[in-house]
Amino acid sequence: MSAVHHLSKALDSANGATAVLASAWDAFDLAGQAADAVAWETGSDELQALTAAQACTDARALLPIPQTGRPAARPAVGREATALAPYVGLMRRTGTALAGLDTGEDAESRRALQEASRLAAVAADALGAVRKP
Repeated sequence: MSAVHHLSKALDSANGATAVLASAWDAFDLAGQAADAVAWETGSDELQALTAAQACTDARALLPIPQTGRPAARPAVGREATALAPYVGLMRRTGTALAGLDTGEDAESRRALQEASRLAAVAADALGAVRKP
């Protein structure tokens, strides 16, 4: 099972808020690494790649650092135009998971989750624009 698929499944709210937050943190890490990996390749829009990477970094800063697990290894991203599609989907799934997450926390924590969800959408849009087919 690929890291993207594993994280996408782990974002299911039935796994509990702590697991979803840890998976979101790892998803932002993985998508940010993918953006970094393709930023300077010929045929990539480096501004869009850097926008995606920055959105992922900013979103991770809003989430608690996971207490267990290990980050996924740096992804090998193919050169075809559709190679970033799994990461776009992962960011969309991450945004949805965070938007629907109820951690029972205070208003400030809820705002942080909303902002992280918004940044997931920014990252998804930017990743989707890195390589035009």
